[in-house]
Amino acid sequence: MNQPTQIGKYRLIRKLGQGATSVVYLAHDPFADREVAIKVIKQEFLDDPKSGKQNRKQLQTEAALAGKLIHPHIVTIYDAVIADDASYIVMEYVPGGTLEKHIHPDNLLPLDRVVEYLFKCCRALNYAQFKGVIHRDIKPANLLLAGPDEIKISDLGAAIRLDTEQTQSNVGSPNYMSPEQVKGDEVTHQTDIYSLGVVMYRMLTGRSPYNAKNLAHLYQQIMHEPPPRPTLLRNDLPPQLERIVMQAMQKDLSERFSSWRDFGNELAELGHFEKSDLEINENEKFTSLRKLELFQDFTDVELWEILRVGEWQKQPEKTVVLREDDPGDAFYVLIEGGVSVIRNSRLLNTLSSGDCFGEMAYLSRKPMPRTATVAANTEVTLMKMLPSQLAQLSDRCQLHFNQVFLYVLSERLRLADERFSKQVS
Repeated sequence: MNQPTQIGKYRLIRKLGQGATSVVYLAHDPFADREVAIKVIKQEFLDDPKSGKQNRKQLQTEAALAGKLIHPHIVTIYDAVIADDASYIVMEYVPGGTLEKHIHPDNLLPLDRVVEYLFKCCRALNYAQFKGVIHRDIKPANLLLAGPDEIKISDLGAAIRLDTEQTQSNVGSPNYMSPEQVKGDEVTHQTDIYSLGVVMYRMLTGRSPYNAKNLAHLYQQIMHEPPPRPTLLRNDLPPQLERIVMQAMQKDLSERFSSWRDFGNELAELGHFEKSDLEINENEKFTSLRKLELFQDFTDVELWEILRVGEWQKQPEKTVVLREDDPGDAFYVLIEGGVSVIRNSRLLNTLSSGDCFGEMAYLSRKPMPRTATVAANTEVTLMKMLPSQLAQLSDRCQLHFNQVFLYVLSERLRLADERFSKQVS
């Protein structure tokens, strides 16, 4: 079969590779004047009577990420077309090949290079998580080398977006799947942490952590059997490197790294990399939300949703956050510090960390005059939220948020009734 010479506006140069579901070409983008990689999806993959619907959903997920994940260690998706006659993804061309060639005993990378690559993957996946994306198929074939010191994560077709309702399934490559993927449980960023841990194990030892007879045996090992310690396979490994890889691959989520920050910081200690990074601040925000009673019963996935739509701000002491009679349509969650609620120059209440205010704007879903002034007693950290932003949350998260919000309002009314009763008695 002859290779096509053109697809859409792109001139095809040569075939880079082929798999069961797609063919990847090197092409030229005449408008941007750059080389790109084009993944052309095989039509039979999309038309399969048993799995075609799920396959199309995966393609749509990847297409929806075009232009949304901009990070030095993530392959940029430039364009996507899904049509009856041709479906393809246009992405950044990375010429260095994949990490697959470096998971064999005779071609392992130096330890410092392994640590550096994995640290950069942690940063990239940390960023993707903050954008609401969990990869779900981390493996050497999806980690591309962009030069002697650079690595990029590719192939987000199996990813899930946390702002959409999706059925969890055991999508992934069997050797790198986490126990929760094998069981079909809900997956979070800790699934990607586990998979990157398996990649790390293979890059350090040149061996798979499991030696299974068949797929069912592999799944059994992933769920129940601990892998051999890497130092048994390679006696020159530093103990702290073994500790890191084994923690990343813990079957119990409570014993696995809880965040990319924790995983990355352990690697940074070994590689003497700079820990401080703007992306890390998102982890700190998440931790702050998790501490608040308001969000105590929210799942991690729901908290990440709320974190993405909220606007965080710091205000100095004596700042007037809301002014009586001014129109407004936002409400606020007080993360740190304290504020006073004042009406007609009379102190009505003081609020502290975990309280919210401006809630009538949320209930009305339109701008309305403020009924009180809210002023900062200290430096405060606030999360500002608009009704339009809350509408972006998944149905499940919105329902949970509304339940908590109604409870807060009922408590406010109860306390107000108590105060009123004391005044008239």
